Amino acid sequence: MTSYLKNSWYCAGWGRDLGSKPIGIRICDEPIVLFRTSDDSVAALDGRCPHRFAPLSIGKVKGDVIECGYHGLQFDRTGACTLNPHGRGIIPPRAHTRAYPVAEKHGAIWVWMGDPAAADPEKILDLFFVDAEGWAGTTGYLKIEANYQLIIDNLLDLTHGTYLHPDTVGGAPEDTLGDNLHYEFRTEGSTIYSNYTAFNAAPTPLMGLFYTRSRGDLLASMRWEPASSLLLDIGIAPIGQPINSGLRVPSAHLIAPETANSSHYFFAISRNWELENLEKTRVMGEIAMKAFADEDEPVIARCFEMMGRRELFDLAPAILETDRAAVQARRMLTKLIKQEQGHVDGAAEAEAAE
Repeated sequence: MTSYLKNSWYCAGWGRDLGSKPIGIRICDEPIVLFRTSDDSVAALDGRCPHRFAPLSIGKVKGDVIECGYHGLQFDRTGACTLNPHGRGIIPPRAHTRAYPVAEKHGAIWVWMGDPAAADPEKILDLFFVDAEGWAGTTGYLKIEANYQLIIDNLLDLTHGTYLHPDTVGGAPEDTLGDNLHYEFRTEGSTIYSNYTAFNAAPTPLMGLFYTRSRGDLLASMRWEPASSLLLDIGIAPIGQPINSGLRVPSAHLIAPETANSSHYFFAISRNWELENLEKTRVMGEIAMKAFADEDEPVIARCFEMMGRRELFDLAPAILETDRAAVQARRMLTKLIKQEQGHVDGAAEAEAAE
């Protein structure tokens, strides 16, 4: 049985996709319904009506409450039943449902799955490029039929880009293999960084939409925040120039485990060049979606299938030097889950710190 880190913010969708109708989503194997109240703020409740467990997502939003589409019971954002339209209108003691802390920040909707008292919106990953001036980009979503930790593995080791993404977001083999690629790994608290630098490198096909020079210094910096939010900041500048003086293409990769065998993948990608070029924004989004949906997703899903849907370490995998960040993230996540559940021991802490 898969365990999840509950005291964590998980992306549950993009705010622009939540309008007047409720949306249902499953996160950490728990059904959730999202809806907007009369002041346009977001509410998040257990997605099951406590009467006959109908999905509240098939209901209607009426002002500040959501009405169950099966029998018409209404619930406010705290999960309390405010109306029973049947009989004498008596509200049964068990006619209430769980409310989740929820926040809308940088265009994304975030749900806290654990102890409400521990929910701090200030700890939500800063997606500075999604809704700020000086950036232009797009957002998207796809479903991946695999355990969420395999997606984290994939993102923390960008060396697969040369082989899997040669026509989209990957670098040229002569620039990104062996000694031509400089790899740096570090951990700060529970945050893990996995950085790659290629000097005098050709731009990736995606970056070539905007960066017209044939060569440049390329930096790709990946940051992982528990449980499953990642920020990739890619930049390329003229050879020998500071990396922040050139093109930057930051992207967010926000993974929400649906079940042990499936995951939600919300992504955002932006740039700091040619901000008014809507056609290039469209093409940039198409390239990103192709890389994620047509290249990453099929391979990750097939890996999971070939693994028999078992845990990675149970299969004793070969470990490469550039797997270090992914391995550390798995150990860190295991440590945090055990701490949350109250049964971490010294040996586990030592292993997680390696």
